[in-house]
Order: sequence, then structure tokens, then C-alpha cells
Amino acid sequence: MTGPSHSTCPSLEHVLGDESPGVSSTRLCRLQALLKKTGTDGLLCVLGIDSRCSKGSTELANYLLLGFYDRSRSMSCPRGISEETLEDVMILVKVDSVHIYCNPINYKVLLPTIVSWRNLRVHCMNNDEYEDQEAAAEEFKIRSFVEMVHLCRTIGVPSGTNGPSQVCDSLVVERWPIIQAFALEAIGAGRGFFTMNHMVVDLNANLHQVYNQMDPVSLKVYITQSLKCFEHQWRNVFSLMNLESSTTARDASPLDIGEPFRTYFHHGR
Repeated sequence: MTGPSHSTCPSLEHVLGDESPGVSSTRLCRLQALLKKTGTDGLLCVLGIDSRCSKGSTELANYLLLGFYDRSRSMSCPRGISEETLEDVMILVKVDSVHIYCNPINYKVLLPTIVSWRNLRVHCMNNDEYEDQEAAAEEFKIRSFVEMVHLCRTIGVPSGTNGPSQVCDSLVVERWPIIQAFALEAIGAGRGFFTMNHMVVDLNANLHQVYNQMDPVSLKVYITQSLKCFEHQWRNVFSLMNLESSTTARDASPLDIGEPFRTYFHHGR
């Protein structure tokens, strides 16, 4: 398999600066340790329209790929590559290996980071087949997905909600286009609904415990982004207090003074 020849396609390292792909490898190991701890065979991450733009999958991809799909960053899509093409990615983390489906266009963007992953299996078409045969590309994606989840009895997914981990609502997962294609006789597994063959478990709460562990990349985000936002909210609080008269300030409740923090927490993150 060869990657694309687009000279304008930057790598993740170029977009993010000098952040080491070794951090991504460490994060992968943490996810694999979580699978072993919970007795889960695989952790599935499907981006874009194939998962109906799953929030949980986007969070997981950002964790593994060092925030590449974080729209809050001052980063636009690499020149000449659509957002849909960039999000044409599926990742399945297993205890001792990891599979990734991608296309030959975003392959070169992802490669500098994923190359550090141990026991990596890449599912990717070559340039000519992908660009000239749209139907064949879709069939390849479905077949890759079926192969990726084969032998995984229990599959964890990130729901992206704040509730406790639980057995997922199968209807939510079954509505994902890639999951619906799983049941196709001619292309997919042809063995009925996905959730008839695999037990799907919500690992969201467990994943957020992993996400909250500090490493060089998360520390950089805290310093360059979170800390600046925190300082900005404090300045708003003090500005609000300075605008009030001394009498009014004494009568102000903690809720009044903390309004900038509450507003940011609910709407600005």
C-alpha cells in the first residue's frame, strides 16, 4: 500500500507543532489497559457520517490523535482536503493490537502519529482505486469494518454523555450507517443486526478517567488554552465588581459574582 502523492497535505506533527507521537502511543497503551481491566474485546471509534457524527467517537479520536479533530483549535482543514474526507476514519483498539481504516488522502496526515502504535493494522485502498471507483471504496470500507470487529464479542463505544457506563441503547448504535451496512448480505457480514452478534457496552465514564490523566500534550493544552480561559473569567469577575458601587458590591450574592464562571461553564467550553 502506498500513500497519496499530495504535496500540500501536512502531517499532524506539522499542525500541532513539536508534540511527540510517543504521547499518542502512551495513550493507546492506557486504552488497552482499560480494555483488559473491563474485560472488553475492543474499543470502537467511528468518525464522521458513518457514526452520525458521534460526539464520543470524536472525543476518543482527539485523545488518540492529540486533538487533531478539535474544532475549538484555531485550525482549519488542510488545504485541498474536505472535512468529510478527513473524518473518513475508523479505529478499533484491541488489548494487544489496533486496527485503523482510513483513505489514501488522510492516510498521509495520520501516518506520522499512528506509525508509533504497536501491532498496527492499516486498512487503506491505493490512490487509483479510491479516486476512480467510489462504489468500490465504500465496499472496501464495509469489508474492512467487518474484518476489524471479527472475533470481538464485547465492543466498547464512547457515548459522549456524562452518565455512568452501562449497556448502550442498541438502537442508537444500530442507526450508525456503518453498523447498518454490517448486515448486508452481499457486502457486510450478512449475519443479522450488529448487536445480535456483538455486545455493545458504553465505556464513556471509564474513558473520561483515562482522558483526565496528565501527559505532556494535555499539560500544554491546560497551559495554552484552559489557563487562559480561567484567567479571562477571573478578569470578568473583577471587572464586574469594579463596575458596582461599594454598597452594591457588599450586597451582591456569590451567585451574582460568579455569573461569568457559570456562563462559561454552561455555554463557552
